[in-house]
Amino acid sequence: MTRLILRCTGGFTGPAGAQTRSVDLTLLAPAQAHRLAQLLDACQFFNLPEQLRKIAPQSGDFLYDLHVDKDGWQHDVHYHLDAAPIALRQLTEQLNHYPPD
Repeated sequence: MTRLILRCTGGFTGPAGAQTRSVDLTLLAPAQAHRLAQLLDACQFFNLPEQLRKIAPQSGDFLYDLHVDKDGWQHDVHYHLDAAPIALRQLTEQLNHYPPD
């Protein structure tokens, strides 16, 4: 089982506009699940540090928290898109296509 939980805060609304998207790959169409799994592997998510932040963040920047639970392994990464590797940016973009919880 692989479950991804993406939480986004920031922008002009700050914490009040926080959105969370939860995606369980076992509940998706095979092509969708495969695409997300590929991106998760491509960014080597479980090897990423817990923090990937910009050196000088601005007050309107979005901050993402991604929690992944895969086959009993769990990892969290807190990041700005500008500081994230390209595969993590692509994964974030794909997850943002799903409706918020």
